[in-house]
Amino acid sequence: MSAVSEKEPVGVADPAQAPEGQAPTPLAEPATTAPAPATDTPPNDDTTNKLAPQQQQEQPLTADSVPTDAKREADLQSAERDKETVEEFQYLLEKSQHLFSGLSDLPEIGSKYWQPHFQRTFEVYTKLWKFQNQHRLLLENPVHYGLKRWEVGEIASKIGQLYYRYYLRTSETNYLHEAFVFYDAIRERNYFRGELSMKNSALMIKKLRYYARFIVVCLQMNSTGMMLQLLEEVKSLVEVYATVFNPVDKMEWALVVKEMALFMQAVCGPVPVDDAGVTLPASYRLVPRRGRVEKEPKFRLQEALVVGNRPTQIKFSELTLDMYYVLQMLERESSVNPMGAAPSEGAVSAEPSATGISESVRSPDMLESASSAVQEPNADATRSDSTEIKPKEKTEDTDRATRRPNPHKYVLYQPTVSQVLVYLANAFREIGDQGCVLLYLSSDGSRIDSETSHGYIGGIATSRRGQGDSTHDRTTDLLINTVHPADLVPFTRKPLFLIVESSCSSTYSNMPNLFNQPMLALLSPTMYPIHMNSGIYTFFLHSPLVAFCALSQITTMDAIRWAHVDRLFGEFEDCVWEFVSQVSDTRVRRFFGDDFLRQIVVRHVVCCVVLGMHREFTRKEHLPQASPELFAQIAEEAELIRKARAIIDECGVAEMYRLEESIGSPAPVTDTGLST
Repeated sequence: MSAVSEKEPVGVADPAQAPEGQAPTPLAEPATTAPAPATDTPPNDDTTNKLAPQQQQEQPLTADSVPTDAKREADLQSAERDKETVEEFQYLLEKSQHLFSGLSDLPEIGSKYWQPHFQRTFEVYTKLWKFQNQHRLLLENPVHYGLKRWEVGEIASKIGQLYYRYYLRTSETNYLHEAFVFYDAIRERNYFRGELSMKNSALMIKKLRYYARFIVVCLQMNSTGMMLQLLEEVKSLVEVYATVFNPVDKMEWALVVKEMALFMQAVCGPVPVDDAGVTLPASYRLVPRRGRVEKEPKFRLQEALVVGNRPTQIKFSELTLDMYYVLQMLERESSVNPMGAAPSEGAVSAEPSATGISESVRSPDMLESASSAVQEPNADATRSDSTEIKPKEKTEDTDRATRRPNPHKYVLYQPTVSQVLVYLANAFREIGDQGCVLLYLSSDGSRIDSETSHGYIGGIATSRRGQGDSTHDRTTDLLINTVHPADLVPFTRKPLFLIVESSCSSTYSNMPNLFNQPMLALLSPTMYPIHMNSGIYTFFLHSPLVAFCALSQITTMDAIRWAHVDRLFGEFEDCVWEFVSQVSDTRVRRFFGDDFLRQIVVRHVVCCVVLGMHREFTRKEHLPQASPELFAQIAEEAELIRKARAIIDECGVAEMYRLEESIGSPAPVTDTGLST
């Protein structure tokens, strides 16, 4: 998942600065074990007789004269080794900082340009992390280097950032879990402690940035409990930071915390809680459906472009709710469980194969016993900083995931028209003959009434950044800063799957298919009678179960009923698939060969059924539509309506739905001004 610019989660520059100039030539690998010191034994007569006459005259023969010289020589050798060890650590540290600072300068497009740099960075941080573990006691000695505990934490934080950035580039959730492992270890071992006793505001800023990054990772992993704990901790830290140091940026950090809290509330709020107030579990990423085992598809989603431009929608770290929901539904649920794991002295590795998936994704083991632990600075430390990372054993599930990876994603927040077209063109270039591009557009609508539009009739609005003061009238300005349906026509030379969440989504209906390639547009309602923090249509694509609860104002439910309703939704989706799989359009049917696209189409129909039965959704503009419209009649199937009624009855919200009436058909497709 790539972004227009890889910025820090809180918009603050990274504290680590790269050294000037080129990295120095590597030193030789230092010895891992020092030779045993010489024992103090009296010299024999032969050794004494071998001394030069001058030495015999200047130094009288004593029992310990010769061992003293040997000991001095051993001390000199030990000091030299210690010096080489410190120099090697300094070299690795400077080189790692230099490579890390270069990550932000890498191009967003073209993996052959950025993958080698990431691999070199992983290799250096692997050596650095192992080296500081092996020589921790020496490096912590003020006589030699004086390594501080927070400096070790900063190295671990950089490794976590490295894993997260690689996750953004590859969309592989294994790297997201590795980032969690390092961030969690930093918190458990309290590496950034002592900022108050040292009156160190710079250390406090490092700690705040670490918390912001950790919260972003937990947000991506749907770790609700950890997010809430971190939010309370960072609130306290910001208050202390403002009180003790009175910095100029205290208002900025207060705003960041407020943004975090609002986004978490928007994400966690719609999920019901049980009788004890605990949030009920829900799966948001792709999971295999029951009884749906399919062969390896020849056609798959390879590239996805996620565009968000809703200035009024809740966001965090340049990620709106709509964008967050789409990113979740375009990833497979990982079987890796990082809870309780900790970073090790072993390899920090990323070796992407030609398919974009690591052939040797590293998975941390559990902590070793305290008896074999590396001693912490405090005597009461019981945790080890050196667990071993080993390659994850391959199973049938991991092999299948390696063959069928998540699609690569570009994430654009408030982009310009040119940025949308450039990234879309690159995604178009990257896919193979059996690949597909998904384009998700979430933005305010921009409709243009002009007799000479030539197909440029409006669409989704984009940002005007970098254009300065406009000299055009409002109509011309809208015309220029809008992604029109005609703008997308050149990209229909290859399979294109379009999802639009906008009040002008209907403008993308009936796009001409000039090149006879698979093309499908799923379009949100152009009007919602009920307000939510996100688009209701996108919410249903993300999680029909949670979206239904939010739409039905269900806030509490016991765990047994929740599990039963979850099963009912699974049966509902399976039933929808039975009808969708019979669609006669062969070009659209090709999309069903991909797990992600098939699930999106199924949930589109689920949304049509549920919204069509809701008493507030009475107008045609309130319902989703598709182009070509192949699913309107499916949404009216009696079997699907019965499945929806069973869910409504189980949840006890029958008063909010029309159980005896047939659902309305989607709005008729209007002419867009484009012709085939």
